[in-house]
Amino acid sequence: MAVNVGKFIRSPEYDITVVTYRDVFQSFACEEDRNGKECEQLSAVIVLDATEMKHMGVQDGANVKLTSKWGSIVVKAVFSPREEQKGIGFMVNSLWSNALVSDETTDGIPEFKNIKVKIKVSNETIISNKEILSS
Repeated sequence: MAVNVGKFIRSPEYDITVVTYRDVFQSFACEEDRNGKECEQLSAVIVLDATEMKHMGVQDGANVKLTSKWGSIVVKAVFSPREEQKGIGFMVNSLWSNALVSDETTDGIPEFKNIKVKIKVSNETIISNKEILSS
């Protein structure tokens, strides 16, 4: 009898900090069609250092699950064409990155630059912005 040991092995998690930023191409695509594929493809992404991705066992284009104290979301991991600081992931400001942001504020402005998350490879699919808004 063959045993599928893969179902017992969990994907390792790594600690990273997410920093959000604005992107003109993503903003334009989402203004044109908030529910469109291009908006999702440019929004549901985390950019990481290529060497660090290799260390974490994350392939370029793989889905990863990000979990913060306030929520979790699945996005696509892509490597940066530049060498980036280790332990930092970059996400455009979007519904996907907002799922990780704290609702606790001292001045009414959420913290978008220092979001502590766990990251791991995921077999889950990326949900649409409609699904995010309805949850």
